[in-house]
Amino acid sequence: MPPALEDVDLANRLLNAVVGHGLLAFRMGTGVRLEFDDDAYHELTIEGSLRFVRADGSERHGEPISLDVAEQLIQLLNAPVTAAAVDPYGTLTVTFGDADLVVPNDEMYEAWQIRSDQGLLVVSMPGGDLAIWKPESDGPDRR
Repeated sequence: MPPALEDVDLANRLLNAVVGHGLLAFRMGTGVRLEFDDDAYHELTIEGSLRFVRADGSERHGEPISLDVAEQLIQLLNAPVTAAAVDPYGTLTVTFGDADLVVPNDEMYEAWQIRSDQGLLVVSMPGGDLAIWKPESDGPDRR
């Protein structure tokens, strides 16, 4: 089920906060966590399969905790985010100059999530729907 447009808008506003900031670090565990050098703490966690698409048309596909993904992310360290957005189907795209990091929605698992230091959490649910946890809520706000 595609996410509600207001959820996509909220996710895009949250993602917009990292535009212009560099990839400071990444950590691998149950997924890969990306940390940015922004003033407000934003963390993007990817648990679904992903791909790197370069401006020259080359693509690399991988699982979030693989050597290939680590090699691609090392190349992006300190690179500024030039765009970040979720489309109406729940696919996340983060652009670093000439490279797009693309995380499609997953039919069975949570593919990605982004959180802010203010307590806002957006999670890509199975099938591409988005669940929103607002700082003052106890659970997801799903429509």
